[in-house]
Amino acid sequence: GIPRNDIDLDEFLSSAVEGGYLREISPGRFMWTHDQIQQAAYELIPENRRESFHLLLGSRMFLRTSPTEIDADLFTIVGNMNIGIRFIKSQEQKIEVARLNMRAGEMAIASSSFNSAAKYLNLGISLLPDDSWESEYDLTLRMYNAATEANYVTGDFDALSSIIHIPLFEARCFNDKLGIYDTLVRYLIASDKQREGISKCASVLSQLGETIPNDVDSQIYDEEAREVKRSLRGISENDILGLPLMTDERKLACIQFLNLIMNASYSVEPLLAPILAFRMVRLSIDHGICKLSAFAFGLYGAWLVSAANSDFEGGYRMGRLAITLMNRLEAKEFIPRVHTTVYGFINIWKEPFQAGLGKHLEGYEAGVLSGDMEYGIGGLFQYSTTALNMCGENLETLDNNIRLYARRAMQCGQKVALKSLVAIHDQVLILMGSSECSFSSFFDSDEEALYQSAVRENDKSFCRFVLFKRKFLAFLFGDMETALELFELGSQYSMGANGRLSHIILGIVLDGLITLYFARQDREDENRWRSIGEAVIDLTRQWAKESCWNFINKLYLLEAEFFFLKDDEKSALEKYKQSINAAHDHHFVHEEGLANERLAQFHLHYGRNGEALVCLTEAKKCYKTWGAHGLVNHLETKILELI
Repeated sequence: GIPRNDIDLDEFLSSAVEGGYLREISPGRFMWTHDQIQQAAYELIPENRRESFHLLLGSRMFLRTSPTEIDADLFTIVGNMNIGIRFIKSQEQKIEVARLNMRAGEMAIASSSFNSAAKYLNLGISLLPDDSWESEYDLTLRMYNAATEANYVTGDFDALSSIIHIPLFEARCFNDKLGIYDTLVRYLIASDKQREGISKCASVLSQLGETIPNDVDSQIYDEEAREVKRSLRGISENDILGLPLMTDERKLACIQFLNLIMNASYSVEPLLAPILAFRMVRLSIDHGICKLSAFAFGLYGAWLVSAANSDFEGGYRMGRLAITLMNRLEAKEFIPRVHTTVYGFINIWKEPFQAGLGKHLEGYEAGVLSGDMEYGIGGLFQYSTTALNMCGENLETLDNNIRLYARRAMQCGQKVALKSLVAIHDQVLILMGSSECSFSSFFDSDEEALYQSAVRENDKSFCRFVLFKRKFLAFLFGDMETALELFELGSQYSMGANGRLSHIILGIVLDGLITLYFARQDREDENRWRSIGEAVIDLTRQWAKESCWNFINKLYLLEAEFFFLKDDEKSALEKYKQSINAAHDHHFVHEEGLANERLAQFHLHYGRNGEALVCLTEAKKCYKTWGAHGLVNHLETKILELI
């Protein structure tokens, strides 16, 4: 803080450059040549004067920087001022520094630096006067909007909950509250208060003139489905791409809030979820397209490929339309939502499961940049369940990756996604033969307690996943009685008219294998089990026509089990071998192992122990490649019995 007239500044700077302490980076701008030199110079300042020095430095930089150039140095200016903030006594100066913090916070958000943004904005709020909602209304509203967003993205829900209700009370009109309501709904859903989030969103939508039904029954659903089909009748994909842009602010708000509760509805109000998609599509048709229209048509495509329709061609076209719209409208902030929908629900019926894995990770990266952590973390969930259950990716690699994904979900406060990621991770650990329990590592609870809580909350999505996980493991480890119990228990959580994620599809295939097994074991109830197994075969045959790569090995295995039931040895043996070869060719090493194991059981039934031993040894090799040492140990016991 030496006044300029006490020293020749140009001479001093020139001397410092010559001495190797500073280097000139542009005319009139210098930087230290080494961090240690900067630290040594800094330590010359008495410790009790450093805060005031920073305030002085930031203030002088601010006063000497032109308004057109201030953004280049804003973070340095504000950072220095904030260190000495306690020395600012004038309310006028506090407001000025609050404005600078808001500007820095918004710049940080724009560059995806949400942690820094939260620090600037939370401090900025603390500098506002008690009457700021009267004296500085625009500044205060803008500050709270940005701060709640930043705290949500970073997962600092304590800071968020301490401020989010203030603007809802103080804001002058409903429109001024919309940004806060947006963050509030996302916060409630991330905190696993999904029904509360849906209720709050429904209230906002009602005020916007878009009423959604409280209790959806089949009659309401059918009428909504007819309405959206009428809206789309005679309209081609090119017609949709040629629609004008949506400009009505209230309609834009409607489509935004409809989109906010899609995941929550999928979990706890499954019949509501497609209705939300229908409304978004109709808004786009009637009032013009917007960036969220890409998500809307993706959701409609997911509905088309659901069990209620099985229109795979129509759904695939809608998925392509969604991607085209997203790119044409430069809707990068909606990549997480579009990718989870198109690559998680639609393209799996046409393209190899492996093809979508990278897209889910792209969705996560896009979510980190835009702040869409709900769907960004959702992309990590979709990657994890597809990589594990459908692709048979190496379990050791998945263990490391999913552990990191769960930690990221925890950091972001995404509790709903965290539970599912931990369930997947626990599945990986069990297959690996590890004694670690992922639920104990991430929760002060266990899987059963979380499952029972989900049952009470009617969280169908989590219940469905836990039951699938248990059924999958019971089947692979040969506990068929438990697998059958889980099959029957899971029947109460049908997908209805919603899109099916990859593990749901695999669960249906498992149901076929389980019921065909019990058709052989329980001749009194054979017809019941066989009819279920045959229905799954018919379904899988339809799927294999859409994607031979993904489903043909599963179809062959189901057919093999059916011929085994019918005591048609020749046909069964042929189908088992076809399933093994297809799984190998399509890089599904886990399913190659399973097909070998089922073939071994087939040989054992007919007393061909030598052939069974060869098949079990091949299955063991596959499971070892997969990294499933728990299954390897399980098979070794069987192998020893045959030697």
